[in-house]
Amino acid sequence: MKKIFVFLFTFGLLGLNTLLAQQSAFTIEVPLTIPLGNTADFIDQVALRGVNIQYQRFIKKTFAVGGEIGYSTLYKKEEQKVYTEGSASLSGVQYRYQHAFPILVTGTYFPIVEGSIRPYAGLGIGTIAQDRRIDMGIFTSEKTHWQLAIRPEIGLILQPSSSVGFKLGAKYNSSFASSNLDGQSNLSVNFGIVFIK
Repeated sequence: MKKIFVFLFTFGLLGLNTLLAQQSAFTIEVPLTIPLGNTADFIDQVALRGVNIQYQRFIKKTFAVGGEIGYSTLYKKEEQKVYTEGSASLSGVQYRYQHAFPILVTGTYFPIVEGSIRPYAGLGIGTIAQDRRIDMGIFTSEKTHWQLAIRPEIGLILQPSSSVGFKLGAKYNSSFASSNLDGQSNLSVNFGIVFIK
């Protein structure tokens, strides 16, 4: 996990000067993740663990394309649950984790380009690596599943200056079923800082 944060931080620092020299937006945000559907069946607790990094290049004043990478974790302690894998069943306290690593291509529409408050609507398409782990005593079960993902987004950017803004948005992260894991979904409320050039 430390390697992921080091990579994200390095990517941000190395790319920041280049990104700011163009008609672009570079965003670092923290997601408050609310599990839904199959994700909530596994872990139903809200979490404020993760980070998203997004780069967008404006191809018009009202439209930007780019990419997003991120990381979020859900966690829950389950009292006295039975876990079965193959022909073995164990009973005890479970610690459940779900780590999500989205890699998305994004498009964002800005209907208002003047003023200090800029609403936006966007769509991301790509993949999400869903890493699920269950710890029970000395036993651990962990599997990573790659799934096709789609992510609509709406929000506001409050821009007090021409080069810096603050972002508040909501994303619905949805992935489609893979061979070993049903589709996953969550709603995230994101708070971040945007460097605009």
